[in-house]
Amino acid sequence: MPTKTELRRLPSQKRGLRRVEALLCAAATEIGEVGYDAATMSSIAARAGASIGSLYQFFPNKVAILQALRSHYCDEFELLWAPLSSEARHLSWNELVVRMVDSTVLFVDRHPAFLALLDAPGSTHVSPAARKRFQKLVATFLLARRPRMAADKALRLATMMLQMMKAMNFLYRELSPAERRPYVQEFKILLQCYLERRVDHPIK
Repeated sequence: MPTKTELRRLPSQKRGLRRVEALLCAAATEIGEVGYDAATMSSIAARAGASIGSLYQFFPNKVAILQALRSHYCDEFELLWAPLSSEARHLSWNELVVRMVDSTVLFVDRHPAFLALLDAPGSTHVSPAARKRFQKLVATFLLARRPRMAADKALRLATMMLQMMKAMNFLYRELSPAERRPYVQEFKILLQCYLERRVDHPIK
């Protein structure tokens, strides 16, 4: 039996999958434009051109929509970064950082709701399992470049890198479009210096 925030019904046919995708797309657009708090189930259904009953058929409430949207974003973002697991060994620290940061900025710009979700309730945040998955993914980038690095250190550095990029997202949201590029560059420098200091010149 589904919980109060779980997807109410998993569609098994293509038509149902398309309906869920359309509802999530409408939710993302609505949240991107008016914010999480102002978005309502009724406004999301109207934007999708669906009845409110159709929306409730799949999602019991707004939290369930947000959880599904975050899960979708996680899957998409993981696919975006996955190639770096094999490519990182051929990249300098600067090139690796640029790839990671630029792809993040591109993702954020293409998904306006992503920034709007930063302040959404904790109940809508990604699961601990998803966070660990991303930490392990970034750790593989570091281990590809430095195979002799201890796995626990790679995971620790990966966690710190992701926290820095999370901070970048919060600042990016607050800046005007004209201000964003210089600050993104500052974060690239921060990440590169961190990796060079902790990997190439580790603290003894």
